[in-house]
Amino acid sequence: MRGKRPLSERQVKSLRKLVEGNELHELLLNLGVDLMLRGGDLLRLRVSDVLTESGTVKSEVKIKQQKTKKTTLSIPLSKNSINVIKKYIVGRDMDDFVFRSQFSHFTNKPLSIFQYSRIVKKWMGEHLGLDDVSSFSTHSLRKTKSSVIYQKTQSVEIVRRLLGQSSVTATSSYLGIEDSDALEVARTINV
Repeated sequence: MRGKRPLSERQVKSLRKLVEGNELHELLLNLGVDLMLRGGDLLRLRVSDVLTESGTVKSEVKIKQQKTKKTTLSIPLSKNSINVIKKYIVGRDMDDFVFRSQFSHFTNKPLSIFQYSRIVKKWMGEHLGLDDVSSFSTHSLRKTKSSVIYQKTQSVEIVRRLLGQSSVTATSSYLGIEDSDALEVARTINV
């Protein structure tokens, strides 16, 4: 997964316009970018994870990650995600999956990772017109916000905590940080 590229901020903005009106795609894009979760964890989100018992949208989301068994930090939702949740989720049963399978009227199952992957490939190819969609996957959404946070803060530790990863080394590798990147930062700082 380390080789998968994050989406650029420009690509995210373009996609938001292109998927507008498609409930599933709007939810996947906005929550996928905001929450920085692995695909499986994202797809297992329940309505109760994003709404309070009174039915209002939570400002932050906290879940237990399946792979690491760690609970994420409380990740704040952006205005985009809050608006999409208000538009599509408010009023749904609290036990429903946010990303319901196409066959959810028969059974309460989440969207499959395979379906999610196909949607991301479609976004990159058909919507954004990229020739090489193999560089993108569901993991690209997880990497998008974390990469922007790293670019703005240069803090691997902050990104590590947000992603719930166990070591700075793993996060550095995940972000694709090379020794040359560290040297470039060192060159720009004069004491």
